[in-house]
Amino acid sequence: MMEYYLLDASALPDPKEDEAALSGIPDWRRAHILRYLRACDRKLSLGAWRLMESSLKRHGFSAENVVIGKIGKLECDGVYFNLSHSADMVLCAVSDTPVGCDIEKITDAPMEVAERYFSEKECRYIADAPSTADTDRRFFRLWTMKESYMKMTGEGMSLSPDSLETDPEGLTILRDGVLQSCVLQNRAIDDYEISICMQIKRKPIFLR
Repeated sequence: MMEYYLLDASALPDPKEDEAALSGIPDWRRAHILRYLRACDRKLSLGAWRLMESSLKRHGFSAENVVIGKIGKLECDGVYFNLSHSADMVLCAVSDTPVGCDIEKITDAPMEVAERYFSEKECRYIADAPSTADTDRRFFRLWTMKESYMKMTGEGMSLSPDSLETDPEGLTILRDGVLQSCVLQNRAIDDYEISICMQIKRKPIFLR
């Protein structure tokens, strides 16, 4: 089982100006939301909690049981979930196995990042794009796929992106040449790219 949910946080009230917007949110999360200096960031943090809250409720779980895990990820007994946000949008993925998600708004692709962290095959995929707009989208498609895997494992940026190679057509990912036991989903939604990576139970395949 894996589902994902999206929320446009721009329409939310600024929780610093509207105390009611924080109703029912635990004190530790309130402090986290209000520590941001910019209203847009407070809205994103609020939106992430509210989206997580409603997403868990759909599956019979309560946000009251959400805690900060040992590696800093939010956790809830009995279910796996992950959050991401970019620009105005918030993404929440829910699964019955470890899951990671990433959303990125399409901007000018930072090709110096691709040159540093992407494989030759990935760079060729970007270079073969038929237009500048497609170049940008292809970069963020690959980046979100990598980051969703990094968040699924819980390693985050401690896992170097250049140890991963993605296949945007087959929706697979190699880690140091080993095919990983996960299912990837990728979606292009308006001017955003989203990817979700869910762990599955099978033995990794070593490619020669």
